[in-house]
Amino acid sequence: MPDANQTSLGTVLVVDDDNLSRRCLKVFLEKAGYSVLAATGVDHALELLKKTPLATLDCLVTDYRMPEKDGLWLLKWLQEQDSQMAAIMVTAEGEKQLVTASLRQGACDFLDKPVDARLLVAAVAKACELTRHHRNMARAESDVKAIGRIQQQMVGNAIPDCGLSVELCYHPSHEAGGDYLSLFPLGGERFLVLATDVSGHDLRAAYLSAYFQGFVRGMMEAREPIEKVLAAFNRFLLQEAGDQSSEVTSVAVCALVLDRAEGRAKSLSCGFPMAVYCDGVREVRTLGDLWSSPLGWFDGTVDEPVSVETLPTGRFYLWTDGLEDLALQLGASPMGLAFALLNGRRCGMTPIWMKKAADDILFATVQVAPGGEREAGFYPIFFARYPGSDYLKVDAHQEEWSRTLKIALPELTDTRVFDILLCAREIAVNAMRHGCKGCPDQQSTFLMMCDPASRLIRVVISDPGPGHEFDWQEHKRKTEEDLIDEHRGLMLIDMLSTRFETSRRGAHVEMDFSFDDLATAIAS
Repeated sequence: MPDANQTSLGTVLVVDDDNLSRRCLKVFLEKAGYSVLAATGVDHALELLKKTPLATLDCLVTDYRMPEKDGLWLLKWLQEQDSQMAAIMVTAEGEKQLVTASLRQGACDFLDKPVDARLLVAAVAKACELTRHHRNMARAESDVKAIGRIQQQMVGNAIPDCGLSVELCYHPSHEAGGDYLSLFPLGGERFLVLATDVSGHDLRAAYLSAYFQGFVRGMMEAREPIEKVLAAFNRFLLQEAGDQSSEVTSVAVCALVLDRAEGRAKSLSCGFPMAVYCDGVREVRTLGDLWSSPLGWFDGTVDEPVSVETLPTGRFYLWTDGLEDLALQLGASPMGLAFALLNGRRCGMTPIWMKKAADDILFATVQVAPGGEREAGFYPIFFARYPGSDYLKVDAHQEEWSRTLKIALPELTDTRVFDILLCAREIAVNAMRHGCKGCPDQQSTFLMMCDPASRLIRVVISDPGPGHEFDWQEHKRKTEEDLIDEHRGLMLIDMLSTRFETSRRGAHVEMDFSFDDLATAIAS
């Protein structure tokens, strides 16, 4: 035993059926400062462990060759009971073939008989340190899992029932992290929706995320504008980074302030995908143009908010960059993935392609009208701006439209997807080539939306051109008399769509398509 005034370096279980060997091992280790439990064999060791829990031991030293149950049996048992504890196998000459088998059962070192005292003490010191490391890691992992479970509960609970309708989809890929969505009533018809993504997926990220929520709540209750709140937290992070030599932690954030009484909202993003507003009819707007850095990177990173007028049918869409990364991997639009996740949440199902997600994904919709009063009709599933010169890349764009439709609306048949793509391509090419004159500095917009209730898909394409004089009814009459090439595209669109309308002399086009194939729709 170690001296009474000496702190034990650890507790070691020694198992050897040979009396002399066992005593030598015990003496060597006790002289080095370790507490030792000695067993005459495996069964004796198991009896001792009934009184001495494995968690109080730091290392196992066991002979291989013993009667009845050998050292490999004990190693296997130890792995099943406490895989964090390191073990050392003592072997005689000629038993080297046991090394591979011992490694599989968790041995971290080997000693030859007769055992050298210095080698024994060095091996046990390393094994005890390894055990402590494994146990610390296991405790940390357990803590992270507990924090993760609390976070998942808190993400939902952070959305109080205050008259604002918010739908949330949260798919964590890590045990804990900093993705979070919270809602702060600001009085009257004003609300703050805050989406955050703290760098890292450890306890520090979870802690900083919770601290940030409290920081914002306190300053908002003091009636500070959201841009000043974020600027203050940015200064706090920069100061923390300057005071410590540890890795810098950053916070990506998207803040949305909705004022229903005024019919307006404002939003700003710092290192976070910008919020998207859809009026539920025919318009989508991204609230911001330029990417900005997260809080904690640079001074002066908080810009002025971007404002937008809202309609009662409108919704806002917010998502973390984990969704954008997955969309890029799948070759589809984040909006399409978001719609599929929303549908999956309502049905209690997770799309199979979510298995490819490498990062946490948080997605939320915020309805402008009070909950239950007005449901937005059309949900955006694809939105892009194409320069005029992109008509040369229409095949690649069409492939992205196709993937998005199949992910967002898997119930569509290949035939119906082809119909929609055929019509969309015709109008999109016309918008880029003629409306934008093929110029790279002019842009057309391409929007796909869907309304699950009416089972309609809406495609809206607009260009900045002047359009041209066009009488659609006269065009249809001429087509019936003489079908020439220039008539074929528009007549095909008129046949395949359920609604085809133009405005601004043809510079703005809207097409509706039913979910069903044309033949099915006609039959019904």
